[in-house]
Amino acid sequence: MPSHRRRFLTVPTAALTALAVTQAVTSLPAGAAPTTEVSATLAARTTSAPHAADISGSGQAVVWSQTTTADTAAHGWLAVSGGTPQDLGRLADTADTVTVHAVSVQDGVVAVATSTNDALPDHVTLRHLGSGDEDVLPVAYDSSGAAGSERYRGQAGDGILVQQSYQDDTSAYLVRLLLRTPGGADRTLLSGDEQYEVLDSDADGALVLRRTAPGWGYEIVYVDFATGATVTVAEPTTEELPQALEFTPAHVGVVDGATLTEWRRAAPGDGPATVTLPVADARWISDDTLAWYQRNDSDASNELLAMSRDGSTAAKDLGGTFRYVDVGDDGRMRASLYRPDVDAAIQTLTDGRVSTAAGDATAIPAGLARLDALALSDGALYTADDSSREDGVLLRSDLTAGPSGASASTPSRVLAYSGGPVHQTLAAAGGRVLVDQTDASGAGQLQVYENGAQVGTPLDHDGSSVTVADFDGTHALLSDRTTMANGTLRLYTFADGHSERVPSGSALYGGAVYSSERNGTTTTWSIHRTDLTTGTVTTAATVNCVPGGLQVRGSRILLTTCGAAATTGLLLTAGSSATTTVDASVRTPILGTDVLYTFTKAAGSADVTLNAQSLTGTDTTAHALFTLPDRANTAAAERWTVDRDAPWAAWMDDAGVTHVTWAGVPTTASATAPAGFSPNGDGSADTWAPTWAYDRPVSWTLTLKSGSTQVRSLTGTAADGKVAPVWNGKTETGGTAAEGAYTWTLTVQDTVTGRSAADLTGKVTLRRTAPAATVTAPAVASSAATSAAVPVTWSAKTAGVTSYDVGWRVATRDSAGTWKLGPLHTWRTATTAGSAVFGKAGSPVQPGAGLTYRFYVRAHDDAGQTGAWSKAATTGIPVDDRASALHYTGTWKSVSASSAWAGTERASATKGAYVSFTADGTQLRVVATRRSNGGRFAVVVDGKTVGTVDTYAARTAYRQVVFTRTLGTTITTHKVQLRVLSGSTSGRSTVTLDAVLVTR
Repeated sequence: MPSHRRRFLTVPTAALTALAVTQAVTSLPAGAAPTTEVSATLAARTTSAPHAADISGSGQAVVWSQTTTADTAAHGWLAVSGGTPQDLGRLADTADTVTVHAVSVQDGVVAVATSTNDALPDHVTLRHLGSGDEDVLPVAYDSSGAAGSERYRGQAGDGILVQQSYQDDTSAYLVRLLLRTPGGADRTLLSGDEQYEVLDSDADGALVLRRTAPGWGYEIVYVDFATGATVTVAEPTTEELPQALEFTPAHVGVVDGATLTEWRRAAPGDGPATVTLPVADARWISDDTLAWYQRNDSDASNELLAMSRDGSTAAKDLGGTFRYVDVGDDGRMRASLYRPDVDAAIQTLTDGRVSTAAGDATAIPAGLARLDALALSDGALYTADDSSREDGVLLRSDLTAGPSGASASTPSRVLAYSGGPVHQTLAAAGGRVLVDQTDASGAGQLQVYENGAQVGTPLDHDGSSVTVADFDGTHALLSDRTTMANGTLRLYTFADGHSERVPSGSALYGGAVYSSERNGTTTTWSIHRTDLTTGTVTTAATVNCVPGGLQVRGSRILLTTCGAAATTGLLLTAGSSATTTVDASVRTPILGTDVLYTFTKAAGSADVTLNAQSLTGTDTTAHALFTLPDRANTAAAERWTVDRDAPWAAWMDDAGVTHVTWAGVPTTASATAPAGFSPNGDGSADTWAPTWAYDRPVSWTLTLKSGSTQVRSLTGTAADGKVAPVWNGKTETGGTAAEGAYTWTLTVQDTVTGRSAADLTGKVTLRRTAPAATVTAPAVASSAATSAAVPVTWSAKTAGVTSYDVGWRVATRDSAGTWKLGPLHTWRTATTAGSAVFGKAGSPVQPGAGLTYRFYVRAHDDAGQTGAWSKAATTGIPVDDRASALHYTGTWKSVSASSAWAGTERASATKGAYVSFTADGTQLRVVATRRSNGGRFAVVVDGKTVGTVDTYAARTAYRQVVFTRTLGTTITTHKVQLRVLSGSTSGRSTVTLDAVLVTR
C-alpha cells in the first residue's frame, strides 16, 4: 500500500532531552461578553489527565493523547527524559474531523491511529522524532469484513501491523498479518487464521495471539520481522491470556506460576530455557523487575507490588494509583501513576523500585476538563465535568455583583460522580442539584444532592431520552418515550419516590405545579395552580389562546407560545389582566425572577444572541448579553445557561474559560429618607438629606414636585452605590420653596450597563416654623372632680403638628424642709391624643394632697421637627378637711357628702370657732360649700384679718373656691386661721369647710 510522506516538526535528536514548548492558549471567540456588561471569568478546569491506555513509552520518550481545549480534537504530546511536554499538534493527517484511536512510540517513531468515520482506524501517521519526517500509511477498513478489509493491530517501529481478510482457493474466509512500511511492499508475517491480536511489539518483532485454523484454537506466537521465523510461546484453550508474558529486547516467554519459559529473540529456534522466579504472582516481567496486583480487602482496592526479577530485593507496595503497566522496547518496566485533579505520570521501575534517576519519570500535566453541563441557581454556578477520567466532579462557585464589578469564588467540589457517558443533565434549585449518573449501557439514575449528600429516592431510567423539563429542588418534571406518547409529563417527587402524570407544558414553582386547561368548548384557557402538599387547586390566570409551555416565577407566568403554531409568547401576572407579548421565534424565552431572557438572530447570520430584560426597572429594553457558544456535537451539553432565581447567565468558550455575566439592575440594600425638614437656619434639619445604598455604581436623578409642578431636580453619580442628595429648600431658580408636602422620585441607572432600576417615590414635608402647642389644666383639682384626678388637655398652635409629648413637674419638701420644684418627667410620648387624666390609669404617679403639679406639652410636626416645651399649666391638689395638718377649735361637725372633695365636709355655726394651719407657699385658696344657710368666716394670716367670706347661696354648690390670697412670690411660712363669724341672719350662720390649698 502506498504511503504519503511530509514534514511536520523537526526535533533534533541532540535536543530530545531539552524540549520546552509552551501550550498555546486559544483566543476567545467573538461571542465574548461586551465591555458594557458586568462579567467575571473562571479559569479553565485543568483536571483532564489522559487515560492509561492512551499513554505509551519507548526508551526515554513518552507520548500520550490529550485534548488541548474543551470539547476539541485531541493533540499528541511528547516528553523526553522527564522534560517539558511538547505539543505535537492535532493527531490527524487532514483538516477533517477525526477520531484518535491509539498513540504509541517505538524507537523514536510516534504512531497515531485515526479514523474519519468514527469506527476503527483507517490510517496511521508515523512521525519520526529525529528527522521530522511524517509518513501516512492507509488501512483499508470498511467494516464489511469482506476480502481486502483491514484492521490496524499495532506499531512495528517505523511500520505498522495490519490484519487483512482474504479468501483461499476454497473460498474460505481467512486473515493474515501484514507488516506495512513506508515505500515498501507489504510482508506477510502470519496467514491462514481467523483473527490476530498483537499483544506486544517493537521494531524487531511481535507477540501475537492468533486464532488458528482449521480447529480455530488459540496460540500465542512470537514473530521475528527480520527472518519471518515464528515460535509458539503458549497454546491457551481460550482467548484468555496466560498468567504473564515476557517481551523484552532480549527474550520472549510465558509465566506459569513461578516458572518462566523463555526464548532468546536472537535465536528463537534454539529452544526455551526455564527460569524459576522468586514469586508466583507475577503479571508483568522485564529484564530486571517483576510486578503484580494484589487485592486489599480493607478498601477493595488493588495494590501494585514490584520486586527485582532475581529476588535480590523484597516485594514492595509502590503506593499511589497505578493504572497501567508496560515494558518498553528498551526492556524497562513503566507504570502510569494518576494523581486526581493534578496530573498523571509515567514512572520507570528498576529492580522492583520506583526509579529516582534523572529522566526516569515523566509528569503528564492535566489538560482542560471536558464540560458536561452548566447550571445556575440563586447566584451559584455549578459546573459538571468528567475530566476525561473515570471519575467526574461537580463544582460550585458563588457569584456576586457589587460596586467593584462581578466576581466568582474559587470553585469548590460539591460531589464526585462515576459512570459512563458524560453528564448532560444537570439542574439546580433551592440549594440542591439534580444529576444523571449513567453507566456504559446508558441506563442510570436521576439523583438529588444537597451539601454533597444524596437526598430522597433516586429515579432509575433506561437511558431512553429522559429529559428534565423543570426542577424545584424537591420535584422534577420529566419527559420520556412513555409520557411523550401520552402528551403528558411525569411529576416525580424525590422525597418519597411518588410519580404521577401531569399535562404537557406544566411548570413547577413555590411548591406547586402549574398546568393549563381549556374551559369547556370556549376559546379561553385557565392556568391552574395545584399545591403539591395540600392538593388545593386555584386558578392563577385565564388567557384567550392555546398556551404553550408554562414558566412561573413569583406572580409572573410566561406562556412560551400563545396560540397554535405561534412564534410569540405571552407574559402575564396572576390577578392582573395586563399582558405583554414575547418573541419566541428564535428560541424559547426563559422567565427568571425579575428578568426575562429572550433570543435574537441577525438576518443572514447563524449566531444566536441571548438578551436580558429587567422586569422591575423602568427600562424595558432587552440588553444583549452574549452570543451562544456552539456545542461540540448534538449529543454534547449546551455550553451556556441562565439563572432563573437571580440575574446571572454563564457560558464557556473553546478555551474552557467560563464567563459569568450579571443581567440585573441595581437594587437598594438600605434606605433612609426623612419625612421632612425645616430650612430655617436654626442648625437643626436645615436640609433634607436622604440616602440610598445601591449594590452597583449608579447615576441618579432626584425630582421634587408640588402637585404636578416640578420644583427642584438634583443629579449625581455614586461609584460606590451610595446615593446621598441634599435639598436646601430652594427652588430650581434659587427661590424659597413654600411650606407643605412635596412628592419626590428617584431615578437610578447603572453606570456600567446603562440599565435602569425601578423608580423610588415618596413624600417629604418642608416646614420653616417650629411646631408649638398649648396645655390647659384646672388650677385646683377640686374644680374638676371629687378626687385627685386632673383632666389635662393640649392642642396645636401651628400647622403640620402630628403628635405631642406631655410632661409634668411637682414641688416637694426635701430633707431640710425646703420646698423645691422637681425635674421634668415625661407622661405621654408622641401621642396623637389631645387629652388625658393625670391620676387615672396609665398615670406615672398618684397625685398627692397638698402638692402642686405643673403640666407641659411640646409638638412634633410632619417635617420631623420637635418644638419647645410650652408654658406650664398649674394644678394644686387640696388638703381635705380631715387632714391632720388642720387643727379645729370650738364646735365643728364632720359631715359626709359625696359631692364634696374626698366625700366629707366640716361644718360649724359657733361664733368664734376656728381652724388653724401652717401655709408654706405663694398662694392660699379655701374650698367650701355654699348653701342657703351659709354663714361667714374671717381669714386671718399671721394674726391679721385679710378677708371675710360669706358662704351664702340660694342653691347648694360644692367644692367652691371661696377665697384666694397671694402670700408672696417666694415660698415662706405663714400662720392661717379661718374663724367663724356671726351670721348675717339667724338662718345664715353655718360655715361648711371642704378643703384648703396652698400653691407651691
